[in-house]
Amino acid sequence: MSAIPPETDDASRSATSSKTIDIVGRLRNRLALGKDAERRLIETILADLQFAAHASIADIAVRAGVSEPTITRLARALGFAGTRDMRIHLAQALAIGGAYLRGPSSESTGNASSAGAVAAVAKGAHAALELMTVGLVDTDIDAMAGKIAVAGQILVCGTGGGSSMAAVELQNRLFRLGLKVVSQTDPQLQRMNASVLGEGDVIIGFSLSGKAQSVVDALNIAGQYGAYSLAVTGPESLLSGNADALLPLHFEEDGNIFKPSSARYTLLVAVDIISMATAHIIGSSAIESLRRVRQSLASRDILDPNLPLGD
Repeated sequence: MSAIPPETDDASRSATSSKTIDIVGRLRNRLALGKDAERRLIETILADLQFAAHASIADIAVRAGVSEPTITRLARALGFAGTRDMRIHLAQALAIGGAYLRGPSSESTGNASSAGAVAAVAKGAHAALELMTVGLVDTDIDAMAGKIAVAGQILVCGTGGGSSMAAVELQNRLFRLGLKVVSQTDPQLQRMNASVLGEGDVIIGFSLSGKAQSVVDALNIAGQYGAYSLAVTGPESLLSGNADALLPLHFEEDGNIFKPSSARYTLLVAVDIISMATAHIIGSSAIESLRRVRQSLASRDILDPNLPLGD
C-alpha cells in the first residue's frame, strides 16, 4: 500500500483551480454586458467553440467581423492573461463538457416518450449487470467477504452522488447481519473515522472514477494502522492501487445525456454481492439478526413476510 500523498503544492493548486473556470458561463454572462462588436464576437465563439479554440485570431476576427484587439480585450475582460489562455480554456471546455455543449443526440431525443424512457433505463441496467457478471469471474469475493464477516469495525466511504449512495446502502445491508458498520460521505469524517481503525477492522471505499482523494486518503490512513482495505472501483485506478483488495467495477456510458448513468446499477451489484457473500459466511447468526430486524417492523404493522426487509 502506498504512502499518503503529500499536500498539494501551490503550482498544483493553481493548475487545479484553472480547470474549474467555466469559460462558457463567463461568455454567456458577458453577452448581455458587451457592446456590439464584443457581442458579435461572443456569439461567434459560442456558435462554434471548436473553431474558436483552434482557429487563428485573424480568422476568428474575420468570422466575427471585429478587430483582433477586440479579441484581446475580451480575453482580459473574462479574466485571462491573453487570447492564448482564453483559447486553452475553450479547448478544455470542449473536452470536459462537449456532449452537453453539442446538445442531445438523436438517441437521447428519440426516447422522449415514457415508453422510450423505460426502454432506455432497462437496457442500460441490463448492460451494466452483464458487464459486471463477466468482469467479476476471476474475483475472489469469498476472501473479501471473509474479512468483512469477522471485522471488529467496518467503515464504508463514498464521495459523490453514486458512490455515497453505495456507501450508505452497504451500511444498510451489513448492519442487519449483526456487523458493526458505519458509512461516511463527508471527506473529513472519512479521514477521521479511518484514523481509529486498526488490526481486524475493515475499510471499504467506493469510487466510480477511482480519483476521490478523500477516499484514497481514508484507505491509506486506515491501512497504516493495520486495517484491511477493499476498493470498489475501476481496475487500474488511483483508488485500486491504494487498497489490499479490489472488487472491480466494469461499466460503459452510452452517451445519452438525459438518462441517469447506468453505472449506479454497477454499484448496486457490488453492494449486493458483498452483502450476500458476507451473509453466507456469517451463517446462522446472520439469520438471527435478520429475524430481529423483521420482528422490529411488527411494531409498525409491517407484517407481510413477502415485503423487502426494512425497505
